[in-house]
Amino acid sequence: MKVSIIGYKNHAKRLESILNDMGIIPYMWNHHTDNFTNLIGSDAILISSPNDTHVEYIKKILRMSPQTYIFCEKPPAVNLVELDYLDNLDSNIKGRIFFNFNRRFSYISKLVKEGNFGKPVHFNFVSSHGLAFKDTFKDNWRFESTNKLMGVYGTVAIHYIDMCIWLLGECKSINVYKSTYSESKLADSVTIDMKFKNGCTTNIFVSYVTPFINRSNMIFENAIIEQEDGEINLYENWNTTDENGFFKKPSKQTLLKLKSSREYYNDSLKNSLVEFVKVVKEQQLWTDDYFSKSIKSNRILLNERVSDD
Repeated sequence: MKVSIIGYKNHAKRLESILNDMGIIPYMWNHHTDNFTNLIGSDAILISSPNDTHVEYIKKILRMSPQTYIFCEKPPAVNLVELDYLDNLDSNIKGRIFFNFNRRFSYISKLVKEGNFGKPVHFNFVSSHGLAFKDTFKDNWRFESTNKLMGVYGTVAIHYIDMCIWLLGECKSINVYKSTYSESKLADSVTIDMKFKNGCTTNIFVSYVTPFINRSNMIFENAIIEQEDGEINLYENWNTTDENGFFKKPSKQTLLKLKSSREYYNDSLKNSLVEFVKVVKEQQLWTDDYFSKSIKSNRILLNERVSDD
């Protein structure tokens, strides 16, 4: 099986390393030096390039080889014209395109899908660090672009928006609040409030201008899931009381303890790639759900508001 990666550093190297561990040696395509025809004959092509090139490369691949499987980093598109193009593709083509919303394959997603915690009540996610203050950030495409999906909003927040849609279903309303504290042309800090048809509310905060923090807090009727860096703890049973009959927090059950949030992220990334390779090897198609929810997550980011009618 021939697998190629559009990209040659950073995240592309991370994908290459995971594939190597799976016994696959991919061809790394460098847009500075290589001809696009070098990708001909690939069974699968992974797109790991700046956000605003994703649809451009998808179009090129489909013109060159419509039967090739495509693994594309998020977001799928950076404007509504591109998104409508993807949404109007033939269903057979959609089934061969896998957008890498890897938090769908994270430990937490699996836990929520398989668990019996009662109805979801409120989810809160915080993911932030000080990237915007680093000198090297000034030369980064996230800093120079004026497209809102090229910065922390479309690079980090979209992961959590998609995971909420994946786990909770239809979103009824969303409000987005943006701030800029650095010299970036884009907002470097974003807060997102969402409300879902099932009643659950969520709050997401992402930023490039604070000390490092990576935390999730998911509250259900009968349980609380807390993630801090690479550790995930579960607290079960709403009817937990002390010796005086007053409510208290349930006992902690540590379900997962990794070294860092990076290791936790890499685990979900590996799971996502395993899913992709499995389907490619079996020459299967992904269900409509995979593609349609990716488009829905992307559309929410572009529209920024969903009616609560």
